[in-house]
Amino acid sequence: MTGRAGTSASTVPAGRIWWHRLAGRLPTVAWLTAMWVVLWGDPRPGTVVAGAAVASLCYSAARLPHIPVRLGFRPLHALRLVVRVAYDLFSSSVRVAYHGLWRPRRTSGAIVAVPTRTDSDFLLAALSALLSMVTGTLVIELNRDQRVLYVHGLPVNDANAVRGLRAQVRRTEELLVSAFGTAEDREMFRRLSRPPAREGTGEHVWKEQR
Repeated sequence: MTGRAGTSASTVPAGRIWWHRLAGRLPTVAWLTAMWVVLWGDPRPGTVVAGAAVASLCYSAARLPHIPVRLGFRPLHALRLVVRVAYDLFSSSVRVAYHGLWRPRRTSGAIVAVPTRTDSDFLLAALSALLSMVTGTLVIELNRDQRVLYVHGLPVNDANAVRGLRAQVRRTEELLVSAFGTAEDREMFRRLSRPPAREGTGEHVWKEQR
């Protein structure tokens, strides 16, 4: 037994182990770099390089464990996701600014429960981050047991706004799974997808008290 174990370990090239470690860390460093660029609001090469350097230093200093993440990548769907998020960022900024400047007394927010259709921790974390980036939208809580995302939206004044917020969350989730989900993630998404039930402002919406 000992001899076989030693032989097995010696047959693994050291360079390959190093490459596997680097490949396992790249997604985390890339994500931290993207967050750096978003926070600075400056996509120029210098900002990207600085963000990558800071992310690498933080990763090394924190000695984060390697967490294997299985992802797919479909460039066309990823491009659709980027375009959709960019549109949501622009349209939501205009909408919130309009309501804040010209209709402040008639503007209210609400926390809306949205069932999720993916079971991937990474995709759910990415979905929460993308939604929270959009002006007027903030993820309050994720209930993993019931697969429900609680999202605060502004402005949410009526049932149409509630349906619009739910549609935004579902659309972003679908694009995210299509772009980065594995075959198992996509199958799970299809299996959990159900025709939308009648949506109103009942027990799944909590209006703000003004």
